Amino acid sequence: MENFLGELGTVGYWVGSTLGALIGLFLLVLMAWLIATTTRRVLGVPVGWFRSLVVALIMVLSTQVVMDAVLHQIAGTSGVLSDVSIPAALVLIIIALLWIFGLGTALLMVLEMVLPTGTLPNPFLWMAGLRRTWSRNRRYRQVVATFIRHGLGANLRGFGRRGESGARDERSWGSTATALRRALEDSGITFVKLGQNLSARSDLLPAPFVRELSRLQSDVAAEPWESIRHALGTSLGCDPLDVFDSVEETPLAAASVAQVHRARLRDGTEVVLKVQRPGAVDEVMRDSDIVVRICRWLQNNTTWGRSLRILELGRGFTRSLEEELDYTVEAANMQDMAVAVSDQNITVPTVYPEFSSTRLLVMDFLPGASVGRAQPQLRALAPATRRRLAQDLTNSVMRQIMDDGIFHADLHPGNVMLLGREADTRLGLLDFGAVGRLDPRSQQQLVMIFAAIDRNDTRLLSDSLIELLGRPEDLDERRLEREVGELLVRYRGGMRGGSASRLFGSLMGLILNHGFEVPKAVAAALRSLGGMEGTLGLIDPDLELVNAAREIGADLLKHRFTPGSLKESATTALLEALPIVSQLPRRVNRIADDLQGGRLSINMRLLAHENDRRYVTWLFQQVVVSILAGFCVLGGIVLLVFGEGGPAMTSYMSWYTAMGYIVLFAGFVLSLRTVALVMQLPEPAGTRR
Repeated sequence: MENFLGELGTVGYWVGSTLGALIGLFLLVLMAWLIATTTRRVLGVPVGWFRSLVVALIMVLSTQVVMDAVLHQIAGTSGVLSDVSIPAALVLIIIALLWIFGLGTALLMVLEMVLPTGTLPNPFLWMAGLRRTWSRNRRYRQVVATFIRHGLGANLRGFGRRGESGARDERSWGSTATALRRALEDSGITFVKLGQNLSARSDLLPAPFVRELSRLQSDVAAEPWESIRHALGTSLGCDPLDVFDSVEETPLAAASVAQVHRARLRDGTEVVLKVQRPGAVDEVMRDSDIVVRICRWLQNNTTWGRSLRILELGRGFTRSLEEELDYTVEAANMQDMAVAVSDQNITVPTVYPEFSSTRLLVMDFLPGASVGRAQPQLRALAPATRRRLAQDLTNSVMRQIMDDGIFHADLHPGNVMLLGREADTRLGLLDFGAVGRLDPRSQQQLVMIFAAIDRNDTRLLSDSLIELLGRPEDLDERRLEREVGELLVRYRGGMRGGSASRLFGSLMGLILNHGFEVPKAVAAALRSLGGMEGTLGLIDPDLELVNAAREIGADLLKHRFTPGSLKESATTALLEALPIVSQLPRRVNRIADDLQGGRLSINMRLLAHENDRRYVTWLFQQVVVSILAGFCVLGGIVLLVFGEGGPAMTSYMSWYTAMGYIVLFAGFVLSLRTVALVMQLPEPAGTRR
């Protein structure tokens, strides 16, 4: 029995100790949280929670040491409180606690001055993302190893350098371009799409790179049929043969994100199935971060990366790629594009939304070959036919951008189909994952830009750019006009081979250098026009896109200024001005009466803008807090220096001296708040930190 009671007592002891420890830990955390919250409120700035809790824990743990020292001072050598009253002892304890809080707040503010919040990663978020970071770094090492395995470690160091002979550079570029294409292909979906985008940038890359990367438009290893069949079943919710009469296992084309299989509906209609590769979403989300990291490194460590703002380009690329993975968006884009080109000699396949989903797109089969694969067929065509096809595509894209407001933003050779035979040859468009949209005002200004290029009008082009993009705060209009004039002179006569991409690239660089913020849709329109040049070069190498675009832009401008369109514009303007015009006589009459009777006055509202009111409020608060801090500090010092003769609280301190410590603490904390607020200006209305 005694043993049982002993064991029971031991268990009770450990249970009680554990509960006591847990309660103590809970109270410690609770106190730290309360102190951290109070400290953040006192400073009045958004200090990080982690550092606030750490400083609060230091304050809590140091309280015991300080309190022991205070109690020892109160008790003296006798160890009893006989010579100190209870109110005096409480005041001394309160003073000690206040100054622990004040010094902890000062430590937090010093940390904020040395290492502002956000300078270091959040430890909690860092620990939560540690596994993801490890996986990302492992994938990053795999990509680097792939590039090195293809022999790009040494070649890339010499990329872009000119040797003693151009021929030797061409040979070295050719081998490096082949290695780069293979490395991108082996690195996965995201990098293949990156290569496809680069293949349209003849203004950035030498011709061997453009030619080699263009093979990525179609030449991608196919996914095994069993994997594609499983993806089809998942998207349809049933076996594919329950919906389709037949599905060909061999794909028509294998792209980086999806592959296309030919099929037949139950009614005999020939269709194609665009099936997303399994795991494409996860792979793109993982590799997009690596692309952004590489672009950030290039922008920070290379001159050409900074000049191209390659980090912004990389982020835009990853955003557009994420949008392309949702095929419901592409289905809606196809339907809108079909309406836009219904009166043009361009074919857009019909989509079947009842069979389509996020990962599956079912559309009409277009009998033909992509421009990238149709070189033998194109060479067999008459020059006049090839010229007509190129003009049809140019005219369609220009009208999409400047008249319809919806345009295909990714016209690389794999997305343009050659359809029909010599008598009825036409072009078709595929892959509508990247489609841009422009509002009517932007369309009008783009028409004016091309009209200015056609007329070689520097001032009109400058004004149109300002109207399209908005006026930056520190715009130097004279310098803008001068550089625009130089640009027009450079491209006035047209240039064979890459003139459009160079023109739009130079125009984009000029826009960015002057501080304009380019809307996403406008940037996509300029990239679409520049990227289309590579496709047009395969259809008709003799077509000069800059000259063709100028002519079409001039025609669109004439169309907008016909008598009928001018009448419609005038009618719209009159309807907009009608309410003002109808009230104008009454308002003029009131002004005349007030002027005659000597009652005319002008009211001006100062600080009408919310940002101005916020700034004045912040400034007034600063002044008030600073004045209070100064008075408190001065009053505390006066009480400490001249308070010895007051009523005695202890043998070594008067009540005036104790009050001086408290007042000085208030001034100290207010001074900390003043300094903290000085380091942080008020934010504009509507922003959040």
